[in-house]
Amino acid sequence: MSELFIRKVATWIEPPGDDGAALAALREVFGKRVARRMTRLGMMVSQVLKPMTIDAGTSLVYASTYSEACAIEKFLKSFPFPSPQMFQTSIHPSAPEQYLIQQQQPVGEFFPLAGGTDILLRALDCVYACGGDSLVLCGGEEVGTWLLEAGVSSLSNYAWALELSHSASDAIGHLCWEEGEEFSALKLELPRFVAALNERAPYCVELAQGSRMELVWSA
Repeated sequence: MSELFIRKVATWIEPPGDDGAALAALREVFGKRVARRMTRLGMMVSQVLKPMTIDAGTSLVYASTYSEACAIEKFLKSFPFPSPQMFQTSIHPSAPEQYLIQQQQPVGEFFPLAGGTDILLRALDCVYACGGDSLVLCGGEEVGTWLLEAGVSSLSNYAWALELSHSASDAIGHLCWEEGEEFSALKLELPRFVAALNERAPYCVELAQGSRMELVWSA
């Protein structure tokens, strides 16, 4: 069984039916001049990365199924005169890159992962194999408009980040997972996982064939 210990956790979850208040609050945090150059997802992911320990020795893993849905929509809408800015911000790893660029912060390793119902398990395997002095796993999704109607956008806006370690020292919880015969069929609902992070609640998904993933918090 693989195991990683949680040292820090941060989440950003917008309530259903939010009328733009959450986005306005983010813009106030970053300032209007800076916020104009950032995407919604970029601000959300930046907000949850702030508490994490990130330096030149950090291994950073980013997991997002749909990534920059709004920027992709704006980029496509800009044709036949495609916007270079929208193209730049529409690429998959744009959200954490916006934070790193703002902070002028190098990292030792950076692995952006996309797509698939097993993306969280793949991200955990990835960060587990990393060799950085500190390990940070983050992710985020945003709601599109016509991409949502097409079924290729998140149903909600959220971002999350975990500072992880192979050591139990100073841990506030841990993640463990085991690969059975049906490991690739183990489907994890990211919004439920992020809600568990936000509420410091346990979360477990298990298959009869032995595949499982469990989130446990320290007493």
